Amino acid sequence: MNHTNKTIYLLLILPLFMLACGSDSVDLEPPTMQVLSFTPSPLEGNICGSSEPNVFHLTGGDQLAFDVIFQDDEALSQYKVDIHNNFDCHGHGGGSAPSLVITNVDNLTTDWTVLEIDNISGSTASVDRVFEVPENVTTGSYHFQIQVIDESGNDNPAANFFSLNIKHPLDDVRPEITVQIPGTNAITVQRGEQITFQGQVTDNRSLSDGGNGVLYLSYTDLSSGNTFATGEAIAFDDTIDTSYDFDFDYQVPTTLVTGSYRFSLGANDGVRNVAEFIFFEVEVTD
Repeated sequence: MNHTNKTIYLLLILPLFMLACGSDSVDLEPPTMQVLSFTPSPLEGNICGSSEPNVFHLTGGDQLAFDVIFQDDEALSQYKVDIHNNFDCHGHGGGSAPSLVITNVDNLTTDWTVLEIDNISGSTASVDRVFEVPENVTTGSYHFQIQVIDESGNDNPAANFFSLNIKHPLDDVRPEITVQIPGTNAITVQRGEQITFQGQVTDNRSLSDGGNGVLYLSYTDLSSGNTFATGEAIAFDDTIDTSYDFDFDYQVPTTLVTGSYRFSLGANDGVRNVAEFIFFEVEVTD
């Protein structure tokens, strides 16, 4: 066979070789989840200041159950159930109370946490599970995800993601903040100056009972939308009952950029019911 014929032969064979090598298709199709039932049924709810259509509303001691069918075009591998607190509003662009260790407090609440991974097989798997909310649960919003993976590692992490709104069985009343000083919600202050905050936090039960009680100050830069902690936080220990009188000064950092800010005074009670924030519109000048 001369050189020209060899070239023609190779050109004819090459596409056949490529087709043969590509005959084994790559599985890129993610598995799916068909929900047969949820107990309780999800309803509309407020999570981190925003309305969500599918929120599970639960109280400590309740059960969260689901009955689902996982399916894949080839073969399933595993599913995961993940429940964890969303107190810091992660994924929602919000903020939260600082994490403080409060000692010598009775009846410390329990943050609900579930992380389970189970093997499944075949192209279809029916799974029903029941999870019990801790009786002495910490009040707040939680994230709940059911994730399924096939044998090729395909999944859809954005799917089957829900929020939980959980209440403590003995206390669903939020504390209240009243402020005497500043006497106005519109403040102009120079960098390095102090702002005095005086007032009271009150609640229907002991602010310390449960271990999550705290009064704190944060601020939002209105030009960027970013929220920052100030470091001003007062933990409610077992010496505090149903009311707490506060009186503290906050020094505006000299490094703070001049402009418009929203300062937020917040409080949680012992089981972590969140008080309605008190806002101050602050103009920081040189």
